[in-house]
Amino acid sequence: MHAPSGRERQETGASVGVPYSAPVHGFQHFAEAWLVPAQLFFTMLGMGATLSARDFLELARRPHGVGVGVVLQLVAVPLLAMLFVALLDIPPGWAVGLFLVAAVPGGAASNLLTFIGKGSVPLSIAITTLTTLVSLVSVPLVLRLTASQHLPEDFSLPTLQVIREIGLWLLGPLALGMLFRRVWPQHSGRLEKIGVRTGIALILVIAISSVGSGRLAILEHGPWPPARIALFVLLLLLLAPQLCRLLGQDDPSTIAISVEVVVRNTSIGLLLVHYFFPGRPEQGEVLYTCLLYAGLAAPSTLPMLLRHRRGHSAVLFRAPRPAERS
Repeated sequence: MHAPSGRERQETGASVGVPYSAPVHGFQHFAEAWLVPAQLFFTMLGMGATLSARDFLELARRPHGVGVGVVLQLVAVPLLAMLFVALLDIPPGWAVGLFLVAAVPGGAASNLLTFIGKGSVPLSIAITTLTTLVSLVSVPLVLRLTASQHLPEDFSLPTLQVIREIGLWLLGPLALGMLFRRVWPQHSGRLEKIGVRTGIALILVIAISSVGSGRLAILEHGPWPPARIALFVLLLLLLAPQLCRLLGQDDPSTIAISVEVVVRNTSIGLLLVHYFFPGRPEQGEVLYTCLLYAGLAAPSTLPMLLRHRRGHSAVLFRAPRPAERS
């Protein structure tokens, strides 16, 4: 969730939530530097127009869902990645890529997907915010536990940058939308539609631009690397809802937590790629893993979201469990 300075935009084309690795030019440069932060702003503004402080106070009274989401994000996913790498005997470059994906928190795109799937948006936002803040400690810790032999001694996260991104692109527009709803409640529905629809439209433009720019050649390393990455996404997608149900979560909370688990903030991961295997081919494997995971994660959640929108259970082979009324 990073909005770079003008110089950074020129040199890298990097921006909020976008996988990047090398200089980009033309419309793709514009999309990554400007459309992505705009997409996040409009999306969070629109979702804020559907929420009130009472929604978050309710979470504070029943924090179990937040606890489940944080533990699955920060503990269960890295453990699964370690087991996955060990069982498949994955080579170092590809293994570090998966560890990096597993170490980062959920991304802001999960909030929009939760909204689309009629999940608990306040829970999604709370988990995103909390795990992103905690990532200042958890990401270095997880990477030192899983990939210490490939990390430099002075490895750390850019603390001020992460905090700034949370304020600018997550909490700021969310608060504006909530304030709008409080002051002009009769117009909040219109702001919701404008914000969310604009966000979705910008996502489509960014996706089309990314595909057309040739940012990622899926089969450049053969069939096995993308197959392994897709299998890891599938495992998260199948296990997260089952674990949520086992831990007593209703369907809206299950949607929020499962999407948070699957849709990782790969922009943070991509900020860290350069620390691993500098000047060696394995660095390309780490980068490829982050890029392909980012491309697969969000679309993979759509069947679950559509199933829940139609009134079915968020968990396969389980009866629906609607939210409890307070």
